[in-house]
Amino acid sequence: MNPLNYASLEASKRLVDNGIALETEAHHIKYGTEWELKPRHSFDAVYGIPAPSMAEVWRELPIGSLITKCRNGEITHLSGFGEYSIANVNPTDALIDLLVR
Repeated sequence: MNPLNYASLEASKRLVDNGIALETEAHHIKYGTEWELKPRHSFDAVYGIPAPSMAEVWRELPIGSLITKCRNGEITHLSGFGEYSIANVNPTDALIDLLVR
């Protein structure tokens, strides 16, 4: 699984902390002291933190949300009114930042 196709552990935790529950294809699962990204059908996925894909987060964004790719390869996202801008390397994390604001 390509980790850049899914939310990072930190962004996934922000969704959970903000009470946003998404049905996802993947979960972050803790094995001992390490976290691993696993498919939803993994045995332990029910105990993990949902790790949404970019498409899963995109569907939840409010109308007027905008995402722009910068020249340096990072993703900058803006609100529909241009109120804030945050750069992320992971495009799914950028969308999650938009969703939780």
